[in-house]
Amino acid sequence: MRCFITVGTTKFDELVEAATSDPFLNVLYGKGYRHLLIQAGTSFVHESVKDNSKVGVKWYRYKPNIRGDIESAHLVISHAGAGSCLEIMHAKKPCIVVINDTLMGNHQTELAYKLASLGHVKHTVPSGLVTALEELDTEELLPYVPGDPSLLSKHIHDLMGLTYTT
Repeated sequence: MRCFITVGTTKFDELVEAATSDPFLNVLYGKGYRHLLIQAGTSFVHESVKDNSKVGVKWYRYKPNIRGDIESAHLVISHAGAGSCLEIMHAKKPCIVVINDTLMGNHQTELAYKLASLGHVKHTVPSGLVTALEELDTEELLPYVPGDPSLLSKHIHDLMGLTYTT
């Protein structure tokens, strides 16, 4: 099985470090994962990060599009960026959202808590990643059902006294 990790466009050294630690890789292996792909952005990646005897680890900085990496993964671990979270949920992939609590304003906490309270993701901070993975039951996560954008158009038409046609 494959696990994909994305840090987005910001620097998130703590997530990369946690995801390449022996305890994390051991739990990942124990859950049946044999491949780990990391989109590291500008985060520091230690030169020793490479395939090990248990989990094959590969990484890259950026790609024009990570949709294929998300689609091919059985589990996605992501920073709590809104765009990344929505893309992962639209792909119907189980997800652990990792909060980068060093960011100014810490909007990621609010988003991660809300998505977790709705049952769509599990959330943690980098220091809790191993525990979050150990406790993850992907069967307990609820699928995300996208909203219907036509409802807003219909409402605006109604407010203006216009007839709504699709």
